[in-house]
Amino acid sequence: MQYTIIHEIPGRVRLRLAIPRRPAIDGTEIEKGVQEVEGVELVSYSSNAQSLLIHYRGDSLVRSSILHGVGAIPSTLPPRSSRKPDELARKRGAVLGSGAVFLLGPLFLPPAVRALATVTGALPIVMKGVQALARRTVTVDVLDASAISAAVGMGDFRTAGMISLLLKIGAYLEEWTRERSRRMLSSLFHTGDEFAWLVAGEVERRVSLAEVRAGDLVVVRTGGRIPVDGVVTEGEALVNQASMTGEPLPVLKREGLMVYAGTAVEEGRLTIRVVSAGDDTRVARIVKAIEDSELLKAEAQSRAEELAERIVPYSFLLSGLTWLLTGSPVRAASVLLVDYSCAIKLSTPLTIMAAMTHAARKGILIKGGRFIQKMAEADVFVLDKTGTLTQATPRVVEVVPFNGFSREFILRNAACVEEHFPHSIASAVVNRAAQEGLAHEERHAEPEYILAHGIATRLRGKRVCIGSRHFIQDDEGIDTSFADQVIRDYTDQGYSILYMAIERELAGIVVIEDPVREESRRFLALLRASGVERVIMLTGDNEATARQVAQQLAIREYVAEVFPERKTELVNRLKGEGRVVTMVGDGINDSPALSSADVGISLKDGAEIAREACDVLLLSGDLTDIIHARNISRQAMALIQQNFRYIVGINSTLIGLGLLGGITPALSALMHNSATVLVTLNSLRPLREEHRFPRYQ
Repeated sequence: MQYTIIHEIPGRVRLRLAIPRRPAIDGTEIEKGVQEVEGVELVSYSSNAQSLLIHYRGDSLVRSSILHGVGAIPSTLPPRSSRKPDELARKRGAVLGSGAVFLLGPLFLPPAVRALATVTGALPIVMKGVQALARRTVTVDVLDASAISAAVGMGDFRTAGMISLLLKIGAYLEEWTRERSRRMLSSLFHTGDEFAWLVAGEVERRVSLAEVRAGDLVVVRTGGRIPVDGVVTEGEALVNQASMTGEPLPVLKREGLMVYAGTAVEEGRLTIRVVSAGDDTRVARIVKAIEDSELLKAEAQSRAEELAERIVPYSFLLSGLTWLLTGSPVRAASVLLVDYSCAIKLSTPLTIMAAMTHAARKGILIKGGRFIQKMAEADVFVLDKTGTLTQATPRVVEVVPFNGFSREFILRNAACVEEHFPHSIASAVVNRAAQEGLAHEERHAEPEYILAHGIATRLRGKRVCIGSRHFIQDDEGIDTSFADQVIRDYTDQGYSILYMAIERELAGIVVIEDPVREESRRFLALLRASGVERVIMLTGDNEATARQVAQQLAIREYVAEVFPERKTELVNRLKGEGRVVTMVGDGINDSPALSSADVGISLKDGAEIAREACDVLLLSGDLTDIIHARNISRQAMALIQQNFRYIVGINSTLIGLGLLGGITPALSALMHNSATVLVTLNSLRPLREEHRFPRYQ
């Protein structure tokens, strides 16, 4: 299959596939083809964008294997099925059928027919066990099949029927629990009716959401839910964004502002130009991330599942010893009917999904179970200063020209170059030029962004550089010593400095005020109270500015004039010391460190590559949401630990009773399946915010 790489950072690559839009193909076939490549962690195909997002671990060899795997996918794939099988209905039918045979059979059916019906009903369970053995694996399916076969072998068809019925009831309740969590997730982010009012000239036309494309105009009125991500082109309205950001009060939206699918118009009317629709909307990506959370399992989940599978052969050994020592096939069968893996495999991913849904309600997108565990364990937080601890909207307080250049020239041309790059400092320069009415024509050449240093371009044939002191003085070799006193006067007050040089001389500086966020002090106090041992601030600013901000926020450790590679080195060094590191940043130059950290956190106002690289995204942009994310993660891990204790305790008790002959196989199956369902329901506690959680150890 042909493809093009449209975005790539270490460990993640997004491809656009050469696939015809009609007929719609089955994306799961593409995902399966790539998922089998060694090193691949997550594969997600978007039918609307015809793109494939791949997360992987490893080096360039793994990357090459992945791309080779994509290229090997056939160009012709089966069309997407228009109707998904209703697994819940199928399992409900199996329960009703077995229940009818077990309860009504003795009244209406002769013994031979009842026996045949029992064996027929149990056959799918037995076949699953046979298939597992054919794959040379000894799983819980083999245990179940063995227990039923033992009962049939003893001629005890009533016990075989009871076991079969209870297993089917357990399977149905498990699927019902999963479906319940899916419905809760769907209702949380439901965009309303699956249609939109499309504007065509003077006419409004109701169309299916599947027909809406980027660039279309849609209208939403009072009481309606916004069905797309887009930019308001006309009208004003109060929009309730609680489902996306957790904000309790509606927000005024007007021309030029962004709105998102799943939010509701409380009052007013909006005409929206569509940016994203269907699977490409932010809300769809949130739902997809939560549904795919099992692909990024927490280490605790993987270890528990591995342990549960290893226990299965010992169940057979214990059952065999019981038979040899007691001569009782009933006791041996009772042991076979109890396993640990079923509840562990169901309860742990449900806890993770429930926690992620709970976090999403608060405007926190956690992209996988492993990040929930790492967030709970994190003992070092590395925080970028600009746009993270400080406000996302810094402002220009002064422009100082040198060497005969005018203040107006510096500000006009700095804004002209900076407007090409979405960063908070660049926005401050552009906004100040706009406030002073300085129009700037595009007279420069194509600007070049030099990561963590600045921007270089040519203006009327002369080289223009804008950026940090390191970029201007060390990389470009330009003398700035004559301006040292002026610069020091500003930096001692905590201001940041943007340097502008033309050819081989310093043309001027732009003085930036970057005040700390209002919630930064409270966030840091709560972070330390939660048990975080070290907090380290990183910044590209000079030592004086870094020290000033660190003192304001009572941060003991900080590193000034730091570049992206040094941020990554620091994160890797801390991990090498055995620390669990969380990195918080929002800029392009933060993305390598975000990818390297155990947990990377970014804010909604951050650069696109930072939002892509992070593992946790704060949709409200409030730092205290990190504390919410940490609390939710710790609660989820405590619940997983509690469930594991319950599972081991209850099932070990049942095995002991079976060994002593104090419980029949049928009662053993009933109690085991009942305990499994109760534990899985306990896993959904994160969805009930008011519930008290066990303490995380």
